[in-house]
Amino acid sequence: MVATRSIFPVVMRCGRGCVAVLFLLACQALAFEWTLVKHDGRDYVPIEDVAKFYSFTQASYSGDNINLEGATLRMVGGVNSRELYLNGLKFILSFPIIKVDDRILMSRMDLSKLVEPVLRPARIVAKPVRTVVLDAGHGGFDQGAQSILGNEKDFALDVVQRARDLLLKAGFNVRLTRSADVFVRLEDRVAFGNRQSNAVFVSVHFNAGAREEAGGLETYSLAPRGVPSTNSLNLTLSDFQPGIGNLRDPENIALATAMHTALITRVGGNDRGIKRARFIVLRDSNIPGVLIEGGFLTNPVDRVRIATPIYRQLLAQAIYQGILSYNRALNRGGTSEQMMVKRGDASEPDSKDQGASIWDPLKPNVYTLPEDARK
Repeated sequence: MVATRSIFPVVMRCGRGCVAVLFLLACQALAFEWTLVKHDGRDYVPIEDVAKFYSFTQASYSGDNINLEGATLRMVGGVNSRELYLNGLKFILSFPIIKVDDRILMSRMDLSKLVEPVLRPARIVAKPVRTVVLDAGHGGFDQGAQSILGNEKDFALDVVQRARDLLLKAGFNVRLTRSADVFVRLEDRVAFGNRQSNAVFVSVHFNAGAREEAGGLETYSLAPRGVPSTNSLNLTLSDFQPGIGNLRDPENIALATAMHTALITRVGGNDRGIKRARFIVLRDSNIPGVLIEGGFLTNPVDRVRIATPIYRQLLAQAIYQGILSYNRALNRGGTSEQMMVKRGDASEPDSKDQGASIWDPLKPNVYTLPEDARK
């Protein structure tokens, strides 16, 4: 079933000034009319709507592949896949792109909670980042992932200390959840971060895999309410529970994008993508947060790199660059639009308005349990 919806603000009883403002907002919302397709209890949006709204000048739907191109941006994906590439940077969608009646569709949740804040971060309402909370994973008796060349807890602390020095030199306030080899409860790390103002939370970890060939870099952002974590196959009732961190959904994914871009461009290695999770340090944080996995200690190539001070310095530089990019991309106080991911060979995009934000017609504020989660 296909339903086309025009979102028009409800005019409450108020003065003439209020009515005039609501009328203007209504006109803006009607600047673009989205087609919503209901499938298996979930809302989807046709890819051609996405192409039109974001002013892609070329659109190719050969077979089940998607290739959208504009002056500064390229979006690539495929049917039945959760992998989406924006200018080559890998994102893991919450739900696969699907095809219904020869129409390729993206979930409304992915559109509003990933694509929109990444492509138009300047529309995110947020205060400037002045303080960076650096969280070295594990510590004390909790060694984390282990290898013959060292343990996660020690490598994570070294990266955090190197990043602290870079950020302090740049004028940021920096707070460490631990500055020595001690164990700190996850809840205490979150509480510490929550006491900081105008801050972001960056948790540093290293991975371990069941397969030795597994390797590369991952960045985690908090999973929005109503979607599964990336590494979970199905939705559960707990996925619909509100988390404190979900109030920062737009900032969370913007921060993850800036951080992952810096990791891939500065550090290199296999891009495992920007993923979603409900780690306690992300779920319960009232400031924007991100968790990075700087490589696999179970991978023979990664573990040698991780044990090298130069590599850990590159990770620290990527964290520093990620914070700078995040602040720039949000373009606080500016009037122009600036995308989070840009092609290096492209000029700055025009600052013209592209229509109403998809947060207007596609607010994912009503969470309906799918049939399989009600049982």
